[in-house]
Amino acid sequence: LQAFQEREGHANVPSAHVEDGEKLGSWLQKQRTRYKARGLSEAERKVSALSDEDVERLEALGVMWDVLAEQWERMFGLLQAFQERAGHANVPSGHVEDGEKLGVWLSDQRTRYQLRGLSEAE
Repeated sequence: LQAFQEREGHANVPSAHVEDGEKLGSWLQKQRTRYKARGLSEAERKVSALSDEDVERLEALGVMWDVLAEQWERMFGLLQAFQERAGHANVPSGHVEDGEKLGVWLSDQRTRYQLRGLSEAE
């Protein structure tokens, strides 16, 4: 993981990534599962919890425990930047902001909102 982080500049290893014959992406997913187990009781745990020392070591490399939440926050930050610059948040569907498909992301957020059974007026 350290070699990957030094080479790529981040520790967000794709789940199928293999490094020097090792299933690094799969291994990292297991560490994330073990991290989540820290918040469960012994009876609820299906895996052993990650130790404080291991958490510190992984965090020092920049491991994100909830990748989807981090991604959402990054996209929301891009939306805020767009809104500040454009004066509105009606991002065109094909708009790319800082290399990210912000328009597609916002469209997905609107779809998710509608699937909750709420209208934008509610």
